[in-house]
Amino acid sequence: MAAQSRIPMGGEWKGATMSLTWKDGLATVFVGAAVVLFLLSQGGATVAGLSGPRALAVAIFALGVGGCYTAKSRMQDVYGVGSRSRPPLLYVVFASVLGGVTLVAGVVALSGGSATAVATLTGAMVALWAMATIRHWASHRTPAVIRTAR
Repeated sequence: MAAQSRIPMGGEWKGATMSLTWKDGLATVFVGAAVVLFLLSQGGATVAGLSGPRALAVAIFALGVGGCYTAKSRMQDVYGVGSRSRPPLLYVVFASVLGGVTLVAGVVALSGGSATAVATLTGAMVALWAMATIRHWASHRTPAVIRTAR
């Protein structure tokens, strides 16, 4: 999953590799499993004894929490813990609002058994995953040549 990019280093352009970590891969597995469960339920299949929107919401919510937990260390970057630089404010606000929508949809799906809330939960979770993965891919740069100060 690596792509070549060119970044300026010391007045010259040097190649850099942008890649994702194993944590991004694990989050992808969690979100993918949630999407598969949701799509199978929409097709009328009962998967692993999950019958009804509440049971499905529990499974999808748990997979979403698992996906979020794998990115725990990246959350420090998003909210600028310590001396770390933050992403643009628009990204932080959008991710926070979307996270709130995901949480509310999960609570509504768990308490009310709403199929619409389960769909919203799944869709918002996929949107958060996509935003985070794109940001991680674009911001994880490993310079090909590292220059030291003299």
